Amino acid sequence: MPASMPMQRWVPGAERALLLVLFAWLAWLPLPFGSVVPRARVPLVVVPLVLASIAVLIRLYATRDRNNSAQPTRPWILWSTGALVFLALGALQLVPLPASVLGVASPESQELWSRASRIAIGAGVQTSAAHPISVDPRDTLLELFRLLGLYGAFITASQLIRSPERRVALACVLCGTAVFESIYGLREAALQRYEIWGWVNRLIFNRVTGTFVNPNHFAHYLAIVLPLALFLVATKWHVSGDEEVPLSRRFMNLLEHGIFTVGFALIATICCAAGILLAQSRGALLALGTGLFVVAAMLPGRRVARIGFAATAALALLVALVMFLGTQRTVARFVPNQFERETLVGRRIGISAATGVWQRFSVFGSGLGTFHRVASMEQTADLQKIYHHAHNDFLEIAATAGTLGFVIALVTLIGGYVTLVRLTFGKEARSFSWRRRAYQAAALASLTVAAVHSLFDFNFFIPSNPATLAVIAGAAVATVDYDKRTRR
Repeated sequence: MPASMPMQRWVPGAERALLLVLFAWLAWLPLPFGSVVPRARVPLVVVPLVLASIAVLIRLYATRDRNNSAQPTRPWILWSTGALVFLALGALQLVPLPASVLGVASPESQELWSRASRIAIGAGVQTSAAHPISVDPRDTLLELFRLLGLYGAFITASQLIRSPERRVALACVLCGTAVFESIYGLREAALQRYEIWGWVNRLIFNRVTGTFVNPNHFAHYLAIVLPLALFLVATKWHVSGDEEVPLSRRFMNLLEHGIFTVGFALIATICCAAGILLAQSRGALLALGTGLFVVAAMLPGRRVARIGFAATAALALLVALVMFLGTQRTVARFVPNQFERETLVGRRIGISAATGVWQRFSVFGSGLGTFHRVASMEQTADLQKIYHHAHNDFLEIAATAGTLGFVIALVTLIGGYVTLVRLTFGKEARSFSWRRRAYQAAALASLTVAAVHSLFDFNFFIPSNPATLAVIAGAAVATVDYDKRTRR
């Protein structure tokens, strides 16, 4: 036995300790108002970065003397590379550039900085001759750190959550958090006080928000977690027997060996669906239906029958929940009224402002995290409000990161999604186990939900939601584990 063999015994224990910290961090993310408050910034960024650094070092040590020790998946390579390039673009926005260079790279930024310099000189304040592309370097730096934290969460999950058991544990943690969020929100609605840790939500009434300020963001969190609850049910159903085993026997096997897991997963599914209905989020409901439909359409076998059965079951569940919870609390908002028309107009104003800002800062953008600084330049209505976000994540990224950032983000997202589909349903999927492919299908559903909802909301900028999604995606594209291969 090699002398280094005893040293390996501490590796699984160290990884399990890191997993416990990661799971605790994931459960904490939604609690401080979706991590939007300033005091949540440090743990939001520092924890995943520290975990990622330690996890990578442990993996490098554990595989230092093995053949083919690292075999990253294609979506992992695409998403990791794209994230690093996008972060580099954000860092470039902070580099002070001479006026001649800045005028070519971003004429609008140069004009704004020139005006600011003239005002400062008029006030007797000396200014620098070089300025960055970002119109607000402090906001861009904070946003850059947040994105770095998302990348750290993705890397941590891809390094640590490599086995089926760990993916099941991840699904259980997120489902448990979603159940707590739903029950907490339901309790506040039943008491008719809508408080979040004692803070009274005076912005939005009669809609459940969990520990989030906005019910749409609360519903989005539940929507990206719900596919993992279905993954838990599918895993237990798969091991209950193959297609040749009678259904009655498979149900008996399910009751004998998986009743607790399946029961917990069904409770999580019902809580997530009820939470989305009580939040009265039309966007989350539409995104969830689209995500589940798209993945169900890609599943092999009897697609039409499976989609029809799933749609019928989902519709029956929604109708039952609406009847139980009451139409006034769940679907009353779906009826057109004056308030909803104003909401739709508000979304159009934000989207229109983002489009105008993108045209102004066409190449490099106005700077990550600066949309609230520049929205007023293109906002032509509802001038008593300042739009902090565009209600369209893609357009806001285009406005703040420019065409370069938009192309990088879109190509990376689509490329990684397509390669993950191939790893799940294509010929390349043959090298993976059924349980891994089942988790990848659930992750694809969560990614689809997030992408669809991003078309008319700004969940990417609510820190807890993209961080949770980064961990889900990271576990889906984890590198192939060769820990048990023969040593050289």
